[in-house]
Amino acid sequence: MTDTETGMDLIALRDGVRGVLAEQASHERVKAFADAEQILDKALWDQAAGLGWTALSAPECFGGLGLGALELGVVQQELGRAVAPLPWLGTMLAVEILSHAGEGPQVAAWTEGLATGTRIGAVSMVTPEALSTDLILSSGAGGLVLNGFAGDLMDGSAADLLILLARREDGKLAWVVVEPSIDGVTPEKIGTVDRTRHLAQVRFTDVWLPSERLLAVDAERVGQALLATASLAIAADCDGGANAILELTLDYLKTRQQFGKPIGSFQALKHRCAEHKIALVASGGLLAEATDRLARGDDEALRLALAAKALCASVYFRIAEDAVQLHGGIGYTWEHPCHLYLKRARLNQQLFGGETAHLDRVAQLLLAAA
Repeated sequence: MTDTETGMDLIALRDGVRGVLAEQASHERVKAFADAEQILDKALWDQAAGLGWTALSAPECFGGLGLGALELGVVQQELGRAVAPLPWLGTMLAVEILSHAGEGPQVAAWTEGLATGTRIGAVSMVTPEALSTDLILSSGAGGLVLNGFAGDLMDGSAADLLILLARREDGKLAWVVVEPSIDGVTPEKIGTVDRTRHLAQVRFTDVWLPSERLLAVDAERVGQALLATASLAIAADCDGGANAILELTLDYLKTRQQFGKPIGSFQALKHRCAEHKIALVASGGLLAEATDRLARGDDEALRLALAAKALCASVYFRIAEDAVQLHGGIGYTWEHPCHLYLKRARLNQQLFGGETAHLDRVAQLLLAAA
C-alpha cells in the first residue's frame, strides 16, 4: 500500500517501525519503564528521532519530511501495538499547530527542534466540547503575561516546549508557546492508570513571555484541526493495541490445554474471539476511511475522526478486558503484559474527550449537515 500523494510505501514504513519497536520496546522493557515510573525512555526517543519518526509531518523547509495523516497513523498504530512509552503524539501535535503559524525565524527554530527530536512538545488537550481554557493571557511590560492553570498535558513533564490555549483580555482564544526551562515554570507530573504515559499540569502566576510567543493563528480553526488529528491518532493507537492483545490471546488459547486439548478449541471461547475480530474489522475500516478523508482534506474528516476514536477506544477496551479473562490466572499477574494493554485502553478512552462527548459531537455535525 502506497500513499499516492507522497509516494511513501506504508507497508515498508510499518514493518520498519515494528521491527525497531520489537527490539527496543519489548514488553519486558516497557514493564521496566512503567515499574520505574519514568517520564521518558531517552534511548528509545533518540533512536526514534534518529530514524526520522519525529520529522514525519514537519514541513520540508524546516527539516521535516512533509508527510501526512496516513504516515502518522501507521507510526501511531505501531506505538500502540507495542504499548511504547514514547511522547511522540504531543510532539506531532505541536508541529501541527506551528505549521499554521507561518515561517518566521522563531517558528522555524521551534519546528526544527521538534523535527530533529532535540525538543519534545506537549499541547493543551482539546475535546469535542467548545474550546475552553483556565489560562489568561494579558499584555504587560512590553510582552505577554500568563496567569492560570494548564492541565492534562499529555507527557507534559517530558516536554520542553508547551503550546497552550489561553484566553486574551478581549475574550478571544489564542495559542501561546511556553518554554519551561526559560520561563521558570515546571510541569508537574500527574500519574495515570497507564504508566507508559502520564499527564502534567502547570500553574502560572504573572509569568512574562516575549511577544513572539503568541502564535498568529486562528485559534478556533487550529483547535478543530488538532482535535481531528488527535482523535485519529488515539484511534490508531487503539487499533494497534487491540490487534496485538487479540493476537497474544489467540496464541495463548492455541497452546494452553485442558482435558487434553487446546482451550481455544472450545466453542464458547471461539465465539468470543470471533466477535472481537468482527468488531476489530469494523473499527479498523472506519479508522482507515477517516484517515483517508483527513489526508485528502475532506470536509467530513472531523466527524469521521471523532466517530473512529469513540469506536476504536471502545473496541480496544472490550478486547483488552476480555483478554485478561481469557488468559485465566496468568492474565492477572503483574509479569504478564495483559495489564499494560488494558490500562492503555482505559486511558485512551478518556484522552481528548470521552466516548459520550465524541458521539454527541458526531450527532451535532450530522444534524448540522442535514
